[in-house]
Amino acid sequence: MNTADLRARRPAPSSIARLTMAEGLRALDAGTLTCEAWAQACLERIALRNPDVRAWVHVAGEQSLARARALDKSGRTRFFDGVPLGIKDTIDTADMPTELGDPEIFPGRQPGADAPVVARARALGYNILGKNTVSRHAIMLAGPCRNPHDLSRSPAASSAGSGAAVADFMTPISVGTQTAGSILRPASFCGAVGFKPTLDLIPYVGIRTYSRPLDVIGPLCRSVEDAQLFMKGFVGDPRYTAQAPDAMPRLGVWKPRDWPQADARTQAIFEENLASLALAGARLVPLSMPGSYEEIGDIQDVIMAYDLAREYDDLRRHHADRCDPELLAYLELGRSYSDEDYARALDAADRCRRQFYDIARDLDALVMPATLGEATEISSTGSSVFIRAWSLLHNPSISLPVARGDHGLPIAIQLVGFRNEDPALLAWARKVEQVLGNRAHDT
Repeated sequence: MNTADLRARRPAPSSIARLTMAEGLRALDAGTLTCEAWAQACLERIALRNPDVRAWVHVAGEQSLARARALDKSGRTRFFDGVPLGIKDTIDTADMPTELGDPEIFPGRQPGADAPVVARARALGYNILGKNTVSRHAIMLAGPCRNPHDLSRSPAASSAGSGAAVADFMTPISVGTQTAGSILRPASFCGAVGFKPTLDLIPYVGIRTYSRPLDVIGPLCRSVEDAQLFMKGFVGDPRYTAQAPDAMPRLGVWKPRDWPQADARTQAIFEENLASLALAGARLVPLSMPGSYEEIGDIQDVIMAYDLAREYDDLRRHHADRCDPELLAYLELGRSYSDEDYARALDAADRCRRQFYDIARDLDALVMPATLGEATEISSTGSSVFIRAWSLLHNPSISLPVARGDHGLPIAIQLVGFRNEDPALLAWARKVEQVLGNRAHDT
């Protein structure tokens, strides 16, 4: 079956399933939508599409419908009451299994308590629909999930199910995690909005750990407004206002050493985006980064491999026969790094963080492509070369689906802000979204 045939099989979602979180909340407030109808529309979409897309490993259908009906009966009292939500299956849930991307090793694993991010979601009123599929071993290996636009293509990793579920209108929003590119890359490949906050803005506890200096929780959704609302609820910072500034931003344009790897269509789309932003009044400033920035990928490789080898050591020692050979090879690489290697990598990362502010302090954000191109074939999860630097440096970053590539699959742009200035980055992203558009509603 060719790509066009695979895309043609994707049925259009209902008008309710298409709603962004913000649109659904406005409809609930206006009385034109009920919590039950919203949950039902998402569950019907899941029932229709999940056999092909495989974005969910557990669906709490009856429980989520019961919660929705109870809210309709009692009345909504919290801002997020009734909002359907997916949770990545590396995040502990007390009422649903959490198999950590390893169902063969941890079949039916049932945590005794919710992770703090899940407890917070419940307290805010979110209606958790279920658990989203994770790539194999919760790392960069291809897993069972498929790209909703083309089932022969990858949804990326490791928040694959979160990106696919949101982009395929099964839920308006899902909670994912990122260590290198695991929020922005699935969002980019699938055609959603992905936001990676500054490190530790949302507590990373009760979640499968990869690398604590890098692991971050963030939303995958279908609009910048939804990301703003999510962060305001979870962080409680009043600066997360669902508004765009009147002015246009000053944007730094950095083309790192991996720029030539981007395909011709992605490069052309990026240049068109820059031209559109300049025409709208944005000031574009070409950036030259110090030589140390060209080594960011190598620095992160050491930190990630060292940490994963220690976090997954029990897996290696007790379940090696069930581990993918690529994972075992990566763990051996991590074991080969000494404590001194790790300390040097952490020091180098700190230097790069300090340099970033000196280089970019007169700017509002950086802009660059999110990925090298469209979604890869299903056997690969793609590359994070344009994303991973900001995980290492702890800068907030966001991907916006702005175009389609040569095969009709999503292409995204990426904006990068300053550490702990996440509200400002999201506000500028809202402005950029207004200029460039948002293709997350495409079917």
